[in-house]
Amino acid sequence: MPSRTLPPAKTRLGCGFLVVSAILTCILLGINALIVTNAYDASRQALPETLRHKGAEQAILFLGPVLFLFIEWWICDVAIDWLRPAPKS
Repeated sequence: MPSRTLPPAKTRLGCGFLVVSAILTCILLGINALIVTNAYDASRQALPETLRHKGAEQAILFLGPVLFLFIEWWICDVAIDWLRPAPKS
């Protein structure tokens, strides 16, 4: 009996993927903002004066969650590549 090969699975990238990605990004940004705000408030006294300046504080509180978001999406991408490797041609 000949063995059957399954057709390659179709990837579904469309509006649903974009909506789920946008919702997940918003949730992650909210969580990241809470983490960065709490970490900054807890360590404020130990920081040098230049990082306690109002402009530096705003930059840290804005860029921190965004930086974490890039790291989280990178981890997600690596995990997906590890769990579902691309088929060899």
